[in-house]
Amino acid sequence: MVCMSCLAIIRAARDEMSANEKKLADFILDNAPLVRDYSSQQIAASVGVSQSSVVKFSQKLGYKGFTDLKLAIHESVVKQESGVAVLQARQSGRRSGSSLKERLYDSKCDAITEVTELNDDSVLRAVARAIDQAARVQIAGVGPNFAVARDFASRLASTGKPVLAEVDAEAQLACAKTLGTDDCLIVVSTTGQSSQLQQLAKLAKKARVTVISVTDQAANPIAAVAGIRLYTVSRNRYDDLPDVVAMTSKQHVMDLVFYTLVRQAELESAGADVSIPPVEIKKAT
Repeated sequence: MVCMSCLAIIRAARDEMSANEKKLADFILDNAPLVRDYSSQQIAASVGVSQSSVVKFSQKLGYKGFTDLKLAIHESVVKQESGVAVLQARQSGRRSGSSLKERLYDSKCDAITEVTELNDDSVLRAVARAIDQAARVQIAGVGPNFAVARDFASRLASTGKPVLAEVDAEAQLACAKTLGTDDCLIVVSTTGQSSQLQQLAKLAKKARVTVISVTDQAANPIAAVAGIRLYTVSRNRYDDLPDVVAMTSKQHVMDLVFYTLVRQAELESAGADVSIPPVEIKKAT
């Protein structure tokens, strides 16, 4: 199973943390390679919180204590450094005059690799289950993101699932107003900052609709509202290429969701056990 990096989890969860938790998260993200040399007492003193706050922070992230969190952080750092080394080696091995198609290919491959690491299998299965159990699914996006939303909507509709996918802002809002507790809203956004999509997500959450966000991993308002979060990447390491990374990564995330949905249905029809590890799905109370 491909698990989300510990550092990616901290970065994604930061927006909903308390003030002290944000201090710890920021310190860890800024000093990840050094954290393995800290005790819980030392990191507490460095951040200005109590030692028990460090332990509780670790447990809230799903670890037994700070020692286990340190090990996970170290593994993330090693994996990240290894990935950087591979990319640097790949780039240094390229000819300075490498063709546009070669750079475009490498850029897309890097985006697909990174987005695959960002999205845990259990989360993909939870998204597939939410879609499968929904009476209707609305998929929303703005600008280029709507192309990704529309493509996924078309494939989902081919399975017989009732799907709502409107490009017009007023039509999107009108559809969202009809959603109920048995429905699902998928919001596709690069940065998660679109005021139009924020309005949809908040409206759906208020109606106790399952909201699924597809955004980059930086803290953002849409992901904060979502009950289930999928992550994409938007960086492009080639200045002379159009920004294809964001679109490639979002398309790959939706491909992962669709494949998981179809595969899960096949396994269930064959009588296989496709139980999903606990994934908290937030709904308005």
